[in-house]
Amino acid sequence: LIYRWHYILATRIMPPKVACLPGMTMQTEIEIKFFVTSNIQDFISNFLNSLDIISSEQVHLGNVYFDTPALDLRRLDMGLRIRRSDHFSEQTIKCRGQVVGGLHARPEYNAPVSSDLPTLSAFPDHIWPSLAVRDEIQSCLVAQFSTDFLRRHWLIAFDGAQIELAWDRGEIVGVLGRAEIDELELELKSGEASALFELAARLADLGGVRLGSQSKAQRGYRLAGLGKPLAVQPLPDIGGLDGKACITLGLQLWQHHEQLWLECGKEERQQALQGMLQGCDLVAEAAENLAQAPAWLPALRVQQRLLAEAGEEQLSALLHGADLVGLQLAIAAWLHLDS
Repeated sequence: LIYRWHYILATRIMPPKVACLPGMTMQTEIEIKFFVTSNIQDFISNFLNSLDIISSEQVHLGNVYFDTPALDLRRLDMGLRIRRSDHFSEQTIKCRGQVVGGLHARPEYNAPVSSDLPTLSAFPDHIWPSLAVRDEIQSCLVAQFSTDFLRRHWLIAFDGAQIELAWDRGEIVGVLGRAEIDELELELKSGEASALFELAARLADLGGVRLGSQSKAQRGYRLAGLGKPLAVQPLPDIGGLDGKACITLGLQLWQHHEQLWLECGKEERQQALQGMLQGCDLVAEAAENLAQAPAWLPALRVQQRLLAEAGEEQLSALLHGADLVGLQLAIAAWLHLDS
């Protein structure tokens, strides 16, 4: 199943018209996520001082994620959590979405909650395969893992849009251990997606960040011993697909193996590198066959050569470098905005 980003953005990421229950809200998130890889406090302070900040706040957020022991929600590509702070308690369900080039877009529904377990009937009926399935899941819900972090966020007026920058720092806790959270997220609140990409490019230029395709929930499932470990993926079948679909698949393959290279042992790194290069090749070859080559193609060819020739220490630096992050953002922006 191939998701077409240009279709999603052609709808301007507006939520569908659904009848929401009292107290419930629905939105479709469109955000770009970065993993912080070095101390960027001073860079961020200077970055924020250059922008038009509408408001800022910080809040401590505690989140518990739920599923059945058989992972029925995971199989439906849904994520369910209860989030609490000093000021509110809210249950959220995120439905099937898409992640390409660090940009995440998926519908979510939010409703107040007063108990320790989510109440699935608070969400719209149409998101479930059937009400019987929903009720069966409800009867089996258990807590699977938790996240706990401090969120500092700023609402920014930028290029006719309003964009929230959030910096989350804390940890994910599961039965297999703990993992650090140090993430920056840019979320479009209003305006055009082009502004989101432009602000993301400026943030990437600071260095010390890389694009993140894994959500906190995905990482949490793995720490709970419930998620599939990262593994080498084969080249996808691209027969009959157009250029943009091939570029989308290539970028996904590239970023999947980039994450694998950063997490795996030395014995697997050569395979992960080959997966990265295969993804780059797929993107480049599809771009070269377009009627008009994208402006980012020469930079891609340069990065391909650098990745192929780099030693292990050099490769680590490249994967965390502003040039590579900026290139991936440029490809993602082209996929989303040049439709």
